[in-house]
Amino acid sequence: MYDPEKGTRSLYDLHLHTCWSYDALATVTELFDGAAEAGVRYIAVTDHHVIDSVPEAKSVAAGHPDVAYIPAGELTVHCSIGAVDMVCLGFTDAAIDALADVWDVYHQWQCEYGASLCAGMQAAGFDYTDAHREELLASYRTPEALSIQGMTHVANKIQRAYFIERGFIDSDAEYGQVLSAAGQEVRRPSYPSTEFVLPRVKSQGALVIIAHPTRYFLEDNRERMDLLREELLLDGVECAHSGVPEHLTPVYRAYCEEHGLVSSGGTDLHWSEDVRDKIGTHIGPDEWWTEIAGRLPEGVIVNG
Repeated sequence: MYDPEKGTRSLYDLHLHTCWSYDALATVTELFDGAAEAGVRYIAVTDHHVIDSVPEAKSVAAGHPDVAYIPAGELTVHCSIGAVDMVCLGFTDAAIDALADVWDVYHQWQCEYGASLCAGMQAAGFDYTDAHREELLASYRTPEALSIQGMTHVANKIQRAYFIERGFIDSDAEYGQVLSAAGQEVRRPSYPSTEFVLPRVKSQGALVIIAHPTRYFLEDNRERMDLLREELLLDGVECAHSGVPEHLTPVYRAYCEEHGLVSSGGTDLHWSEDVRDKIGTHIGPDEWWTEIAGRLPEGVIVNG
């Protein structure tokens, strides 16, 4: 378990992003190097909407026998309360092949979302075209990711700075307002539906875990928690995350124990500069990993 006073890290970190995510710059190698240095034994790369990093991660894992790797993804789905982020752990090679239609839908959605934002911005009177988006993407995304994923939407961090530079907004605080205005002009597509994504994921043996659930759960509203547990076919809850207040971690853990769910923890890292200092710095106890490992598909853990 993470203890800043003793300088120890958690045994596992099951929510990490790489440059295969549209909004991250950390590399796969940086995550494995950082985990090895910090003594984090188990990691899951959970890129947004895709599992495109899996081949590279398996290759890098071969050079890090002290770090076990779990193929995973953070798949955002549309349900009765709107968009919800789901950490899905444990995709076997067979599962990845069987879910080809799911990955295709997410690739298409990312491109359509980016295009709709550009169209909405132009309709709202701002000179933000697909060509501008393509230029922005090329400034920080790898050619490999772009060749597979196409012209996705742009990371908010980078797009926000660009909007300020172009004079579309004067401050960070206005970013949400201009996105809302664009959305009023051209409706952006909803995320793939819960009904399309999650039954397929579960049928392949991967664990479905709701990510950073505080907002989704309305903190600890039992009616909302019960609703999402059933609707999202939950196998677990990310009880330890920087977005979960410490006083709610034991509340979520107790809920997991009551309903036979696993408890997970992760740091949700996106940026290279954060890896060394933050990987494994969540408050989930190490014994949670044992529960998760016992529920993952056989043979899915690389170096396990």
